[in-house]
Amino acid sequence: MGRPLKIKKTTTKDIGFNSVGSTINPVFPNTLNSAQFLGVVGGASTNVATTAYPVIKCVAYIASDSQYRNAFIVRQKGNTKYMVAAVNAIQDEDIVAGNTYYITTVGTTNWKGLGGPSNAAVGDVFTATASGSGLTTTGVAYLVGTCVLADDSTPASGYMAIIMESNDSAQVNIAKLTNKWAIDYSDVRYVINFFTDEGSEIKSGTVGVTNALAMAESFTS
Repeated sequence: MGRPLKIKKTTTKDIGFNSVGSTINPVFPNTLNSAQFLGVVGGASTNVATTAYPVIKCVAYIASDSQYRNAFIVRQKGNTKYMVAAVNAIQDEDIVAGNTYYITTVGTTNWKGLGGPSNAAVGDVFTATASGSGLTTTGVAYLVGTCVLADDSTPASGYMAIIMESNDSAQVNIAKLTNKWAIDYSDVRYVINFFTDEGSEIKSGTVGVTNALAMAESFTS
């Protein structure tokens, strides 16, 4: 179907794809402007998402959490499985041993003492080996877990949803996602992007065969 999802590491690394207007004699849907692009990426909502280069927003219920929440994709683990971080600030004193976390604020926390790296930085992922109970330092993290895609925008524990829209239609859950394609639960394939849900794109290597565009929910700055 396509390549695995690209994960945006910083505001300059793996940020997206070439703009539709950057090639010679470009032909692209008029619902996109020449600076925009087709394709989507994962990555953090807090420190790498921008308006020009967004990242995928999903809804995930991490098994060690108490509810589903907005989340971002940290890593793709399989065709329908992702490591995600729930967008919910957890102070270091609330860290629980055995849970996995994504550092969002280093602060004054001794992350190594909690099981993290000795030179902790924003974006580091680690599994806590000690509880943060009693700490008075200032670090903050997000809870991390692995979830599986489901056709449910209010997913149960261990599941997640990635939502898209096409042709001004109702929101649709994605069954499979790669860097440039999305398939829904009716097995319809779309060209996925962050900017428009109208129009279509000619399928590479064909004459006149098109796929509809779909717009993924996203985080921006």
